[in-house]
Amino acid sequence: MQYHEIYKLMKETYDMEGSVSVNETLGITIRHQNFETIGAQGVLSGCERLYCKDHHTEYADTLVKKYNSCDTILDVPDFYIKENLNYRISIIQNTSDQPAKGTILLFHGLNEKKWDKYLPWAYELAKSTNKAVLLFPITFHMDRAPEDWSNRSLMYQVAQERAQNIAKNSDSSYVNAAISSRMESHPQRLFWSGLQSYYDIKGIVNELKKGTFPSIEADGTLDIFGYSIGSFLAMILMMSNPKGIFSNSKMFCFCGGMTIDRMFPISKYIMDARAAIVMQKCFAELLTTNFASDIRLEHYQNAQEHPNESWFKTMLRYNHFQKERETCLKSLEGKIKAYVLEDDVVAPPIEALNTLKGGYRNIDIDVEIDHYDFPYSHMVPFPLTTKNGDLITEGFQRTMKSASDFFGKS
Repeated sequence: MQYHEIYKLMKETYDMEGSVSVNETLGITIRHQNFETIGAQGVLSGCERLYCKDHHTEYADTLVKKYNSCDTILDVPDFYIKENLNYRISIIQNTSDQPAKGTILLFHGLNEKKWDKYLPWAYELAKSTNKAVLLFPITFHMDRAPEDWSNRSLMYQVAQERAQNIAKNSDSSYVNAAISSRMESHPQRLFWSGLQSYYDIKGIVNELKKGTFPSIEADGTLDIFGYSIGSFLAMILMMSNPKGIFSNSKMFCFCGGMTIDRMFPISKYIMDARAAIVMQKCFAELLTTNFASDIRLEHYQNAQEHPNESWFKTMLRYNHFQKERETCLKSLEGKIKAYVLEDDVVAPPIEALNTLKGGYRNIDIDVEIDHYDFPYSHMVPFPLTTKNGDLITEGFQRTMKSASDFFGKS
């Protein structure tokens, strides 16, 4: 069966109404379950109070309004975005009377609104490993984002303003208008939204270990498949390892694995040039001044106060906290593997090598570099075309085999 055929069948199954759907042809069952966030209160701008519960410290809300128009669409305190406070996870696994003996958390890329392209990936991982694949939506992504942010007409207006009113801006589009505007306005959202996801993921893992999901064994293995920015989140989880929940886990980075400054997200599908430049400049200044201008972020990036959350700062810029990052990665040898693509200009393979193998190449983390024999990109590694269908299917299967062999079969 070719890749585009698997895609079609998986999407049809995923879109079925109800909490459980089965595709007998593929031998796959998809379960959906709703959750309420545990990570927003005290973290996101606009909540009752910004508060560190670990140190009983309260902070002023410093988010400043910077939008010129479309206020009701984008200029909303993050905590007021109700779609983000409740989210749905989906579990894809082989149809069986027996619960899965392991789980793979799958994290998507930046500025994603639909799970469609990941459904064949989850299918192949589930079939190859016999583990359950749990699709986790990162904060303000997938259905955790307002529909207005994907509204072509509304976002086209925002994109036009960004293209016309911002000097030397490029790659502005209705697809990236919302995230570009929000990230330019407050780049620290990268951390605060990530922190919400970090807390929500810990909550999901706790539910797994409590046996909340009948189709998954409570004491089963737990691994992570991270794509693009999902690899960035996954690496921080592996490095921080809160309460040891990932001590026995493996992480597979697809099109990722580098520090955020060595990724180049300027694309009509990801982020426009102005937003990317402002974000990089903001974090460069914060790191250079030890977060002097942002006391709340400085608190969470203090390794003594927040030994887990503070790993975020080590993944921002390659030349900052390099020794600490590489010492930690050295301890994770055998637990991380990266699979990067030769023609990927967003996540260049050389940067995965630099980060994961270290500046002196003394870290034994496997970085596999591949090149497909068909046109591909970071955003679309596996095109949905019948042309080159056999080559696309072979490249897809080769990639997922690398991941499933690394994870092992349950």
